Amino acid sequence: MKILVTGGSGFLGKHLVTKLSNIGFPVLAISRNIPQNSDLVNVTWHRADLACPNQYQEKIEQFAPEAVVCLSWQDIPDFSLKKSINNLEITITLLDFVTNLKSCKKVLVSGSCLEYGKVKGSCQESESVFPSDYFTWAKCSIYTWLSMKCKKNNLSYAWFRIFYVYGPGQRSGSLIPTIFRSLKASESCKIKSPKNANDFIYISDVIDAFYGALTKRFNSGIFNLGTGKSTQVLDIHELAENIVNQSNYLTNELMSTCSQEIADVDFWASTSKTKQKLDWRAKVSILEGLQLTYELLQ
Repeated sequence: MKILVTGGSGFLGKHLVTKLSNIGFPVLAISRNIPQNSDLVNVTWHRADLACPNQYQEKIEQFAPEAVVCLSWQDIPDFSLKKSINNLEITITLLDFVTNLKSCKKVLVSGSCLEYGKVKGSCQESESVFPSDYFTWAKCSIYTWLSMKCKKNNLSYAWFRIFYVYGPGQRSGSLIPTIFRSLKASESCKIKSPKNANDFIYISDVIDAFYGALTKRFNSGIFNLGTGKSTQVLDIHELAENIVNQSNYLTNELMSTCSQEIADVDFWASTSKTKQKLDWRAKVSILEGLQLTYELLQ
C-alpha cells in the first residue's frame, strides 16, 4: 500500500513516517522543511508549501497513493482567525484533490480533543461539538466537509481526536518539555494552573492507532485517541522531578505557592469506540512515557 503523509516533518509526522519506513510501506512525505534524517528506506520526501497546490499536485498524482494521512497544520501555535481560515482552505483544497484520485481508498486526519469544547468529564465521539475558538471551528468545519466528501466518493475515513500527546520531538514550548527543562536547571516550572488535569497520551500509542487504521477495515467516523483518564499537571511535575532529580522538593514548593483551589479543567477521552472498532488501546503509562521522553531528550 502506497501512503501519502502531509506534515511529514512535524511531531506526529516524523514518528509515523519512521514507523511506516521500518515496516516497508512506500511513503511520499510532504513538508515545507525536509528533516535531516531524510534518507529513510522507502520514503520519498517532497518539499512543498501546501498553500500552493501547483507545488504538490503533480507529484502526488504520479505517486498514486492508496491511503492519505493528513497531519499538516501550518504555523502552530498561531491559532488566530487569519491562520485558522488559511489552514482550513489549505486542508480542504488538499483533501479535495486527493479524494478525487482513483487510487485513493482511505483518508486519515488528525483532529483535536479541543473540538469538544469541554472542560470537565469524559468526551465521547457521539457528543455534539462546541468550538470555542477559531482553531477548533476550522477543525470541525474540515471534518464536516471530509465526512460529506468521503461518503460521496465511497471512501473510508478516520478523524482522530487526539488528546494531549507528548514525547520526543514535541515542540519545545509545550508543557512537558518545559517542565523537564526547568527541572534540569533546578527550578520549579512556572505553571499557572497546576491542579488542572488532561488526558496525556504518549506519541507511540498515537502512531500505533494511525498504523492500525491504515492496515484494518473499519466503519468510518471519529475516533478518540487518549488513555481514558486524566492526570493533574502537578502530578506530571512530581513524576518528572523524581525522574530528573530523584526528589519532590520543587513540586512541594510549587504546591505551597499554588493559589488554585480546584481544577478548572479536567477532561479525558472515552476510548471504548476506538478499542472496539480499531482494536486499539493506549499501552504506555504516564510514568513510562515521561521516562522515555526524558531519556531521549538527553
